[in-house]
Amino acid sequence: MKNLSPSQNLQPQEPAEREPAVQEPAVQEPAEREPAANLPCVFAGLVGTYNSVGLKKCETKVPTRHADSQTAKNRLPLYNSFFPELVEIQTHLEDYSMCNRHYNQLIASNYFHRHLLNLNSQRHNPKRQVESHDSETEFIEKQTCEIGIQVGKQLCEVGVQTSESIIQDLENYVILLQEQLNKKISEIEDLRKHLDCAYDYVVESWECDQKINKLSQELIKQNNDLLFKWENRFSNQEKRINSIIQIANKERQNVYNDIDSLILNKDRFSLNNLLNFTPNNWLANRNPVIVNFIEVLTHNNESSNNDSTLKEKLFKKVVAVDAIYGSRHKNYVSEINLTLSAIKYSLARSKMIVDIDNHVISSGSYVKFINWLESLAIEQEPIPEGLLFLAFDNEQRGQYNYLDRGYNTVIYHTVTSFVAFNIDKKNLAQFTTNPWRYNLLNDFQYKELYYLTPEMRTECESELNAYLLPILNELINEKRNESNTIDTIIKNQKGIGGHSKWCKKCNTTNIDNRKRTCPNCNEKLDTLAALRAESTNEFAQISNTTSQLKPIIIKSNTFTHEQKTLPFERISITQKLEPDQNVVVPEMYVPDPLGLNPNSINNVKKVLEHIQNIAKINNNGRKWLPVICDGVPYNLAQKIKKDFPWLILIPGALHEEMNMLKAFVELNWAIDIKQFAIRQGYRTENQLGFFKKCTDHHKSWDSICDIYRHAMTCELLWPYVVEAENPSVNDYLDWAKKQDDCIYKLKFEQTFVYLQAIVNFRTGVRNNRPSLRNAARRIFAPIWSGRRHPIYRYIEVDYEGQLLRLHPEIRKIVELYSVISRSGYCNQHQGLDAILEEINKYLKALIPPVPSQRHWNIAARNCTKFIKLRYMLFDMIGHTESESSGGRTRPDYTSESQRFRVQLRKTGFLNPQNDNRRFESLEGEYLLSEQLKKFSDLACERRIAFIKETFENNKPSLPQPIPVTEQEKEAAMSEEKMSKAELLATINSLLASINISDRSKYRGLQQKNCNQLREILQSIRDLQDNQDEPEDESESETEN
Repeated sequence: MKNLSPSQNLQPQEPAEREPAVQEPAVQEPAEREPAANLPCVFAGLVGTYNSVGLKKCETKVPTRHADSQTAKNRLPLYNSFFPELVEIQTHLEDYSMCNRHYNQLIASNYFHRHLLNLNSQRHNPKRQVESHDSETEFIEKQTCEIGIQVGKQLCEVGVQTSESIIQDLENYVILLQEQLNKKISEIEDLRKHLDCAYDYVVESWECDQKINKLSQELIKQNNDLLFKWENRFSNQEKRINSIIQIANKERQNVYNDIDSLILNKDRFSLNNLLNFTPNNWLANRNPVIVNFIEVLTHNNESSNNDSTLKEKLFKKVVAVDAIYGSRHKNYVSEINLTLSAIKYSLARSKMIVDIDNHVISSGSYVKFINWLESLAIEQEPIPEGLLFLAFDNEQRGQYNYLDRGYNTVIYHTVTSFVAFNIDKKNLAQFTTNPWRYNLLNDFQYKELYYLTPEMRTECESELNAYLLPILNELINEKRNESNTIDTIIKNQKGIGGHSKWCKKCNTTNIDNRKRTCPNCNEKLDTLAALRAESTNEFAQISNTTSQLKPIIIKSNTFTHEQKTLPFERISITQKLEPDQNVVVPEMYVPDPLGLNPNSINNVKKVLEHIQNIAKINNNGRKWLPVICDGVPYNLAQKIKKDFPWLILIPGALHEEMNMLKAFVELNWAIDIKQFAIRQGYRTENQLGFFKKCTDHHKSWDSICDIYRHAMTCELLWPYVVEAENPSVNDYLDWAKKQDDCIYKLKFEQTFVYLQAIVNFRTGVRNNRPSLRNAARRIFAPIWSGRRHPIYRYIEVDYEGQLLRLHPEIRKIVELYSVISRSGYCNQHQGLDAILEEINKYLKALIPPVPSQRHWNIAARNCTKFIKLRYMLFDMIGHTESESSGGRTRPDYTSESQRFRVQLRKTGFLNPQNDNRRFESLEGEYLLSEQLKKFSDLACERRIAFIKETFENNKPSLPQPIPVTEQEKEAAMSEEKMSKAELLATINSLLASINISDRSKYRGLQQKNCNQLREILQSIRDLQDNQDEPEDESESETEN
């Protein structure tokens, strides 16, 4: 027998690597089973994942077999550790097939399995372990080989003999094992001892653990009790009260110390600290316990993105903390509440409000308030260098004198107030440039003032066309309607004057108001009040129907609460955060008032000297200064202007506009405005006098420049619209020039020339268009000369002559900055005299009922400071007084305009087709003067004559005004025939209606002759007509 080596006996026989696959016989399958070719291969989904280890792609060269054969079931579990996905697949092998390549690689051959094992061993065993395993195998194979050889020899020698070397080796090996055994026994003994110690330690630990567990249970129980008490410490209101009391007792002294530190801190009432006051910083320095308590107590769960609401809430927290501090210490005064009371005082002018607030919110008493005002006004703020404009006006505060039962029932405390505007601090033109180009004007230059320039005429015509176009379109639509509103209202009116009754049964009209029965059918008539009420209801229904036809215009408005830092000094509470382009918002300064009334030459001289002092004129200072004032000081200053060569006088735009409107109403009062006022609801003589004098400028503007102007324009256009097929503005203007009716021509001129000039003047002011202002002033100028307006007749010519004398660059500066915009909007400019009126309101709000010069100075020094504080406070509480970009919102005046249009159309007052009618007023109350037909021509001639006599020849005269009515003409002629006694009686009757300060100029009348008395009578009437009203002259920022 051939001997085999031990290595050959130990290693199992493996199939060859390239052994061909043995095909198993096909298994009989049920007929209904799906063919293997239609089933997916078991390893088809694993090839992409395990192609790196040698798993090949499917390839079918012969028909595939089902995967649930017995051989496959036995071999597939060998690969579960390598392919974990096979575990799931083996649960339903009947749904898979097996391609020929995978069957030969994994099932029929063991080579791939060994390959996977080798990869696995190389991945987990290091190289040193592999080498040890190889050497060990080599030693065993060697020993086995030697034993095999010995065994072979013994078999051949018929006995089994052991080699001595092997025995010796075995004995040595036994000895070695014995030693190792003894060593292990010793180790076991040591381990036993350690085990005993460990057992004792475990027993002791267990006993200690039992004690710890017992103690832990007791502590847990105690902790649960304490936790229960802690969680229920605020379970009822009584417990919460006790907790708050404990906290308050701990914090009482801290709160008192904080209040003490605030009382000792006098700097918190300074202007800088108040302007820099913020609620967050103030609350951060107060007692944190109180602040956090209020913070948590007032917290709302609903989040709000409204910035004003958050500001208001934050300010209320400050008020709450202040209230606690005030109740803790009776001497505590809150600086922010003091400021709040000051704002209230400036609005309500009530000492009682300040004292009541002191008891409620710890804002300080009235004495504290006055002392605080004085502390803010230590000295007058100096006027800085730069381009400066200054305005002055008289201001008075009335005090009732209850001891005098005569005429002096009111005593006026009058001062002259000032306001300065620094346009540009860097502009030093007033320090370096001489403003005058000419000392005097020649005759040729004065002739430039006679007539309108082509540029002026073009600009005014464009404004008129822009106004007429929408009204013309409105009338075209009115013409196209089936029923005309005005004609319908006229048709429904049953009578006029004393014959206003009508019979509802037989429709008889024009029945005498004294009749109670109808003269035609003897039916009982309704009362006059009932009939008028019925007519009013019909008019209202027609007006409502007309207004419903108008489209609704919805204007969008965007609210923003983003706060930005102002890049300039704030001079108005309605000021825009960022001004419009090319709009300059200057810094404002309010010097101390002067305790005199600028109604005489001496007083005006003192005012100009005071301006010269505070503006640092001469002495290497300013060489010129624009000064704005109203008509009377302007007229007086002209007489001493040579003593002040630096003076550039500018008439106040507000006063100029007021007098223009007043002069227009006076001129047209007898013609038609009186009837218009009656239609507006002015009935009594006092009411009509209030309307005629334009005492309330805002109401007069709305009535004349809106309602009256619209109604007159509509009725002036209506005859042309009815006649023309394709109406247009230019065609109408040509058509109007061809009309011969005197009344139509008169009202066309008054409406579209003079009234339009007033509107253009305001447009030029509001939009800062100097050329339009000059054109409007020149167009309106004939009324100053044609009627009794000597002051503004002189101012208009003198101001335009002064502009001609200036250097062009200085004239541009004067015209551009004589009006400014406080709000920052480009369409809200106003005259400096209008701003001064607002300043005077602030001054009067900060002085006591019986003021002294010291009170006026304190008010002036605190005026701008109060504007800043008011803005700061309103911003802090979330209250906004932001100005819209548009003008003031007014109600629709369509119904008022229609009411006057009905009267105009019913009487045919503006119908140019009425032939052979008298030249009389509306409703025929007055017969108009024949000179009124050529009013503009006569007025222009008088203006040119006035310029020649006053400025060229220096011989002023007092011509008689152009009469409006025949009655006025006859009265003027009768004055020429008056005796001296009659003239004295007339003069004395008029002296009571002028200011007391002006009466002293008219003394010694008995020594005057008749001609002198007539001139005095004329001057008194001029002064009476041009006398400014003491109140209601201010123009608010929201005017159009």
